[in-house]
Amino acid sequence: MNTSLYIASTGVRAYQGKLDNIANNIANVDTTGYKRREATFSDNLAVSIQNQTEQQKEIGRTSPLGIRTTFGSRIAATALDTTQGTPLETNNPFDFMIVGDGYFQVQRTTGNTTETLYTRNGVFQQMALGNGRIQLVNSQGDILLDQNGKPIELNSGENFQVLTDGTIAGSSQKMAIVTIENPQLLTDEGGVSRLIGGTVSLANSVNLKQGYLESSNVDLNKEMTDMIKAQRGLQANARALSYADQMLGIANGIMRT
Repeated sequence: MNTSLYIASTGVRAYQGKLDNIANNIANVDTTGYKRREATFSDNLAVSIQNQTEQQKEIGRTSPLGIRTTFGSRIAATALDTTQGTPLETNNPFDFMIVGDGYFQVQRTTGNTTETLYTRNGVFQQMALGNGRIQLVNSQGDILLDQNGKPIELNSGENFQVLTDGTIAGSSQKMAIVTIENPQLLTDEGGVSRLIGGTVSLANSVNLKQGYLESSNVDLNKEMTDMIKAQRGLQANARALSYADQMLGIANGIMRT
């Protein structure tokens, strides 16, 4: 296969993936607690070509003996940027912001399956259970958990106050703020994240702010700049792909004649 054609085609795919990642960041610029992701590139398999096997003819050579060539590039990872977002005061007693590291634990039940998910989005609301009891849920209906992995239940109509360490005033319950050993293993599920592997533990130190939300850490200026650079890279690789195709056509024409 034509190497130039292959390298250019992988470049087009890689830059298209980067543009998709940037578009996702921009789309979530107003999503509470959203953490942007940064696409990083990596070389595909590389080979070393030895041009000259007779070492006596290489005396005085200053350039490398072999030529190392790659077969294009790919997106190696979309790294999670865990930088703290800007605080946004709402004065809503059911809005919370985690200052520093940590995630809320929420429980999702689908059919007979119950799983624990994680989020930085501190927007919660009341869900009535009956008998004057309520639970706190997010916009997807996932239930907020306490330090024992149990749903937080409150009496309806009571003055709801949460201390900075997550303890609910007048209750033995405490919001579970957990730390994740490797946040890069989190996969976004639309407002919440699922952890694929990794270790979860209760945070040793918690700084929770009631009546505040954490804004997205997406910087539109940076994203637009990255988008322009990625578009230029995509265009350059598209032109290289076109030139490689033309050269292959010329070569085929020569062989026919």
